[in-house]
Amino acid sequence: MNDGAESAAFSGLFRQADLGLRREMDGAAASPGVGIGPAYVVDRRRVHVLHTHIDRDRVEAEIERLHEALRACRQQIEVVKSRLPHGEHRQILKAQQMILRDPDLIQRTETLIREELANAEWALTTVTDQILEVLGNADDNYFRERGSDLTYLIENVLQALLGEHGDEIDPPAGSVVVAQDLSPADTARMHRCQVAGLVTGVGGKTSHSAIMARSLQIPAVVGVDDVLAAVDAGDLIVVDAVRGRIIVRPTPEEVAHFQAERERHLAFEQKIRKEHAFPAVSLDGLHVRVRANIAISEELDLALRHGAEGVGLYRSEYMFMNRDTLPSEEEHYRMAKHVLRRCAPYTVVFRTFDLGADKPTKLLELEDERNPAMGMRSLRLALRERDMFLAQLRGFLRAGVHGPLAIMLPLVGGVDELGAGLDAIEEARDQLATAGVAHADDIDIGVMIETPAAALTAEHFARRVDFLSIGTNDLIQYTLAIDRENEAVSYLYQPMHPAILRLIKEVAEAGARNHVPVSLCGEMAADPRYTWVLLGLGVAELSMHPSAIPVIKHIIRSSKTDDMKELAERVLKVDSASEADELVLATMRARFPEHLRHGCSEGEGGP
Repeated sequence: MNDGAESAAFSGLFRQADLGLRREMDGAAASPGVGIGPAYVVDRRRVHVLHTHIDRDRVEAEIERLHEALRACRQQIEVVKSRLPHGEHRQILKAQQMILRDPDLIQRTETLIREELANAEWALTTVTDQILEVLGNADDNYFRERGSDLTYLIENVLQALLGEHGDEIDPPAGSVVVAQDLSPADTARMHRCQVAGLVTGVGGKTSHSAIMARSLQIPAVVGVDDVLAAVDAGDLIVVDAVRGRIIVRPTPEEVAHFQAERERHLAFEQKIRKEHAFPAVSLDGLHVRVRANIAISEELDLALRHGAEGVGLYRSEYMFMNRDTLPSEEEHYRMAKHVLRRCAPYTVVFRTFDLGADKPTKLLELEDERNPAMGMRSLRLALRERDMFLAQLRGFLRAGVHGPLAIMLPLVGGVDELGAGLDAIEEARDQLATAGVAHADDIDIGVMIETPAAALTAEHFARRVDFLSIGTNDLIQYTLAIDRENEAVSYLYQPMHPAILRLIKEVAEAGARNHVPVSLCGEMAADPRYTWVLLGLGVAELSMHPSAIPVIKHIIRSSKTDDMKELAERVLKVDSASEADELVLATMRARFPEHLRHGCSEGEGGP
């Protein structure tokens, strides 16, 4: 927005601020940056649906009415998609269209219409509520946040069934859009509106709207409780998507402060984005391969656009979610083939399905466990469900002829379990050879180091595999005996705990002795506070969510190996996690203040 437009947008708003009290509200920073502007409030109410019965001879007509509404909504999305440039946002809208073709959703709705003689609106609402309940109870944030996407899509279908038309949002340039939630289509429309920021009452960092906000580089804060009750149309709002908060009706001094911070933030963004394609090579020549963690294909373009040197963790378990049948060997093959061709010439590391615990699936009968994080999950489950495991492995091996593919086994507890996993890979290879099916013979195979047992015996793993990858999310959980999904003990989740640092060092040294690369793919990799410590401990590769890559690569290019090793050595000598945090934060904040403002979790590492 130019200076004249900005002045006009702010004109008179301070008089309005005098009429209401300043209010500061917390949320989650979903898309980094600072936005300032008048509020454009989107307050939608859920469509009211009546439960009526239809005559039996009206069943087929009612089903056709359902399909017509679904087609109309898919076409609406197609219109929005056609207005956008190519990129990740188009892929997300395509995913929305696929949800509206989901056979499980459609078949279950048709069944209710046929068996209960329910009208299409009630049948669709009933099925949707059942799906939303499952998503809402999931431990994984990714699945909980899919609920908001589904809710908006179904609202549009219901409006089509009822002959209503949802208002298309059309915010003025320079405004801040405030809503209880926004659909990806809503967010995509802002591409042409040049809004200053987004604020929602629900959602999280992995919701599709958050992903699209990052893709479109719109500062966004989500999960702000009761935001619609606190904001009136036209209220001046500061969207502080660095710290994860908003300020409603700020003071003139605050506006001036955040205008300066926004300009500094934008200048830094432009600088590091210009360099995103450069390799992460330190000032003294250390090349660190920086890869992306992805779970769905929509994230692939974003990863490459942010400078990822391939994929260090492809979470294949998401293929098993929200469906009634197991993915076939052919589906695994086609998915992996697409990803490999898109990433060539870089390597893609496919983790075999990490199901169980916080990633449940209705495709398997899993007993309720008192402690599922330590129960039947990951490789243990794959070895039990051998046919399902072999189908995935055969698909991966077949896809390996299309690009450099690696297979990674999750949560390997010991050498015996590793041997069983390697035997399964060999069995899948023999099955393809016997059938005369083309497949890759020479692929890298690695393991995730996620338990203290695996870290302490990494030497034994390093003699048998091609790479090791440290999964710090689970390693911290298991080492410190805390449930990372339990908010009551979240304060004990300490990446800088001396035990964690020593285990990372142990694994890195085991890899170095055996000439096996060691990567780290947990959330620690994406946090700029920890870059020096991890590399100083000997980690050779980092894999992270795509939006973190430019900041981490820029830190590496601005650093020297000796400085990183020195910090790691100092941290290893302290007695507690709090001491280590203070030391690391002070060092990194002094050297990389803007990087920490861009890359830390909200409230952590900021000024």
